[in-house]
Amino acid sequence: MEWKQAMKRIGIFIGLLLLLGCSEAPEQRLEVPFSLHFQGELIDANNCQVDSQGLDLNATPKPVVNAVTLYVHNVELQNHQGQWVRARLQGATEQAWHDEQIALLDLTPCQAEPVGGQALPLVLPKGQYQGLRFTLGVPEALNHQDPLQAKPPLDLPAFQWHWTVGYKFAFFDLAWRENSVKYHLGSSGCTGNIGETISCQYKNRPQVSLTHFQPGDKVALELRQFFTELPHARCFGKPQDKGCETLFNLIGLQQHEQRLFHVVD
Repeated sequence: MEWKQAMKRIGIFIGLLLLLGCSEAPEQRLEVPFSLHFQGELIDANNCQVDSQGLDLNATPKPVVNAVTLYVHNVELQNHQGQWVRARLQGATEQAWHDEQIALLDLTPCQAEPVGGQALPLVLPKGQYQGLRFTLGVPEALNHQDPLQAKPPLDLPAFQWHWTVGYKFAFFDLAWRENSVKYHLGSSGCTGNIGETISCQYKNRPQVSLTHFQPGDKVALELRQFFTELPHARCFGKPQDKGCETLFNLIGLQQHEQRLFHVVD
């Protein structure tokens, strides 16, 4: 009888080991690079102007990019069964451009000291994927926190939009020929104070869906659209502001399909 009890205990022990060994599903890593384009051509450090002050913008084939920054979260990939699978961001880097939930991208090509990364380093369950989608902005639960208590990548004062008690989700500062675009995106129409319940009339968190994405592809941000649809614009988050409606439509707000991001291999 004793040996039967001993064998039973050994069997239970082995079963527990097997259960623990199978509790963590295998994972894979995937990097999704982002890049700037203008009329289909890449904009990178080779296009930098040493001094944009006094530059003849009529003579430049590509725009001067003073700033392009984006907060990105809620990243998902679609498996071959058509299901959207949530990915997490790899642990924080030394540059603190992201944590496991949110990333700050800085696509400004001539930035001497970038404030963000240029790719999303993802971790997701092992499998085959097609299609990518993500949300621009800072999650509601983090958008109205005390900026003095914020952790990277939400601790940068330049991206704290104090008049909305929140963050700048996206920031574009562009110039080309006689046209310029300055665009700040964030929640607006907000009431309340830090430490209290804060509500915003305009959430302004567009979801970008790229169904043709395949692992190994890049996400391109096409700047020509800004100058094609609204050559001279100022927009600081309020739909009623002059210039905001068209810019909102471009980025995928107000029930429109976004027309800025696409896939390149």
